[in-house]
Amino acid sequence: MKKRLQTIFIPLCAALVLQCLVLLIFRPFSWLSVIAVIMGIIGLAAAYFIASVRTAEIETELDDVFRQNTSAAARIVESIALPALLFDSNGRIIWKNESFNAIYDGNDLKKLLPSFDMENPEQARMYEHGGRSFQIMSMPVKRSHSGARKLTFQYWIDRTEALHYSRLYEEQMPTVALIYVDNYEELNADEQFRRSGVMGEIERRIAEFVVSIDGVYRKYDSAHFMVVFEAKYLPELEKQRFSMLDGIREIKTGTEQSVTLSISVGVANRIQQSDESARQGMELALGRGGDQVVVKRGTSYNFYGGKKQVTTKQSRVKMRLFAKALRQLMENSDQVFIMGHRNPDMDCLGAALGLMRCAAVAGCKAYFVLNENNPMVEDTIRDMGENSMYRDSVKTVEQAIQLLRTSSAVIVVDTQRASSVEAPELYEKASKTVIIDHHRRPVDALTGSTLTCFEAGASSTCEMVTEVLQYFGDKVRPTSFECGALLAGITLDTKKFSFNTGARTFEAASYLRRHGADTSAVKLLFQDDMQTYRNRSKVVESALIMDHGIAISTCPSDTPNPSLIAAQAADALVGIKGIQASFVLADDNGVIMISGRSLGDINVQIILEKLGGGGHLTVAGAQLRDKDMDGAVAELTNSINEYLKEAGIQ
Repeated sequence: MKKRLQTIFIPLCAALVLQCLVLLIFRPFSWLSVIAVIMGIIGLAAAYFIASVRTAEIETELDDVFRQNTSAAARIVESIALPALLFDSNGRIIWKNESFNAIYDGNDLKKLLPSFDMENPEQARMYEHGGRSFQIMSMPVKRSHSGARKLTFQYWIDRTEALHYSRLYEEQMPTVALIYVDNYEELNADEQFRRSGVMGEIERRIAEFVVSIDGVYRKYDSAHFMVVFEAKYLPELEKQRFSMLDGIREIKTGTEQSVTLSISVGVANRIQQSDESARQGMELALGRGGDQVVVKRGTSYNFYGGKKQVTTKQSRVKMRLFAKALRQLMENSDQVFIMGHRNPDMDCLGAALGLMRCAAVAGCKAYFVLNENNPMVEDTIRDMGENSMYRDSVKTVEQAIQLLRTSSAVIVVDTQRASSVEAPELYEKASKTVIIDHHRRPVDALTGSTLTCFEAGASSTCEMVTEVLQYFGDKVRPTSFECGALLAGITLDTKKFSFNTGARTFEAASYLRRHGADTSAVKLLFQDDMQTYRNRSKVVESALIMDHGIAISTCPSDTPNPSLIAAQAADALVGIKGIQASFVLADDNGVIMISGRSLGDINVQIILEKLGGGGHLTVAGAQLRDKDMDGAVAELTNSINEYLKEAGIQ
C-alpha cells in the first residue's frame, strides 16, 4: 500500500487521543486516564512533526530531480520548432526560444502585439504576422512567492497551412444555382413572342455567364437551368450584384414584355444541402415577383435586383385551380376563421367579406378574427353588426381559439409575415390553413400552409379574392355590401387606381361594379373629418426633402390615429411636384410605424425591407420596436443612403 504517511499515522493518533478523553470523562480522578491523555497528545504532535519532515524530504528530492535535469529541459524547450516565450505584466520578454526569436528578435512584446493585454492575456487568439497565421496560447505561471512579479508562458501554433487548406476547401466547394425564366408562360402566351430566337439568346448568355465562372450548366426544362460552380466566384458575383439580370432584360422579345430571370444560389457545406437551399431560395424569389437573385446561406438571405415593378400575370389558370381547391377545402370544413394583419385595413376586411361569401356557398360558417378596431374599418365593422347576415361574425382571438376544432380552417389574407399576422397562435393551432396575399414574399413568411395563393403582381388582396369569386362557382352572387367592401380595398391599395394597376385590376373592379358596388359609398368610406385633414396637412408641411426627391416627415406625438395619418400623409407627399418618394413615421403606442410611397423610380419596398418591413415597389411599410423617433429616422436615413449607393443613384 503506497499511501502517504500522514493519511495513515495522523488519524490513528487522533483516534487514540479521543479514546483517552473518553476514558478521562468516565474516570476523571484516575492517574491512568491523565497519563493516557498526555501520551495521546504527545503522540499526535509527534505524528504531525514526522509527517511534515517527510513531506519536506519528498519536495527536496523532487527539487533535486528537476535541478539535475534543468539543462536538459531547457535544451528541449529551446530546440523545439514551436515558438515559445516567457514575459511579465509589462510585456518585457524574460525568455524566448530560438523559434520565437526567428519571428521577433526584440524584448518588448508590446511592439509586436500592441493590442494584447499583458496584464490579463487571452487564453487563445489568432494573429497574422509576416504572411503567416498563428494561434497564440497563453497560460499564467504560478509562483510560490506572493511578492513575485506576474509571469505568463506563451507558445505560438502556426496555423497557416491548415487555414490555407480550409480556405481552399471552402473556395472549391461546389455551389448550386437555379436559373428560371420567370415570365416564360406569359411570354409564350403572346402570339408575337419570338420563342426560338429569344430562348436561344437566353441560353447563349447563360452559357457565357457559366463559362466566366468555370462552371457547368444543364437545361432541364423549357425555361429552367441548373448551374454548378465553385464557391470562390460567388463574392465577385455579389459585388457585381449579378449584372446579368440587366443584360437579359435587353433581349428583344417581339412583345411589350421584357425577359426576366430569377436566380437562386444555395451555399452549404455539402452539395445536397446546397441544392436544397437553392430550391428554397427560388421559392422565395418567385414569391417576391421574380427578376431578382436570392443567395441563401444557412438561415440568412441576401437579395439582389427586384428593383422593377412586378408585372401582372395575364394567365388566370393558377387562380382557377386555387379557387377549385379552396372550395373543396371549405366544403370539408365546418367553419372558417379569416384574419389579416394587425390594424387591418379595407383590403383585409374586403377580402374577408368576399371569402365569407365563398364559405356561405360552400355551406360552412365563416368568422372574421379581430382584436382591435382600426379607425379605417370601424364604420364597416359597425355596418356588419347591424346586418343580420353578418351579425356575430366578428370574433376576438380568444373566442376564435375556443371555437377552433380539427375540422376548422384558418385563412390569412393580406399578409404572410409571421410577425404581423393578427393571431399567429390561431394559425399554428389550425389543422387546415390558407394564405392569400399580394405582397412580395418575406424571409419570415408563414410556413406549413395547406393552400397558398401569392400574386406579387396583383394590386390588392381584394383583387385576388374577386377573381376567386368568379371561379368559385356559378351560384356565387356577392351582395352589394360585399362588392363595395372589395372595391374599397382595391381603391385603397391602388391609391384610387393610380398605383399597381393592371388589366386584371380594372376587370375585377368592373365585375364588382356589375354586381352592385356603389362607388359613391366607397368614396364616403375615404372621407376625413376636418381635424384629420388638418393633422395630415401639418405632417406634409413639416416634411424634409432629401436629395433625389425623397421626403421624410414625422407625426407629432399627440397625433390621433397616427398610423392612418402617416399613410395618408405619405400618399399626399408623392402627389407634390418634385417628390419621387416619401416616408412618414408615426409613434403608435410605442411602435414606430413607417409608411413609404414612391412614383416608381425609387423602390420603397427594398428600403423598408432592410428595416424588417415589406410591400411593393411603390407602396410599403415597416414597424420598428424599442426605438425612439430620432433613432428610427436615423435608421431609415441609413437605409435610404445604402439603397441609393447599391442602385448607383448619384
